Amino acid sequence: MQHEQTLVFVEVRYRRTSGFGGALESITPAKQQRIMQAAQRYLQQHEHWQNCDCRFDVVAIHGIPDQPGTLEWLQHAFVP
Repeated sequence: MQHEQTLVFVEVRYRRTSGFGGALESITPAKQQRIMQAAQRYLQQHEHWQNCDCRFDVVAIHGIPDQPGTLEWLQHAFVP
């Protein structure tokens, strides 16, 4: 996704309940590392993005399927 001149990598997480932690809590440091590695590979393959700013966002969705839930968009969720 592009926001102005910034390339945004968005991780979407869903949790029906918070019994094992919420959607935001599911983005562990190990998961962040995997996302950043995937972003690096993407940038290596798409040279036109290599010199622009990047950020990592998380969209967290909480709720029961087929019922209104809540959506939280955390911009700059983590930094490399």
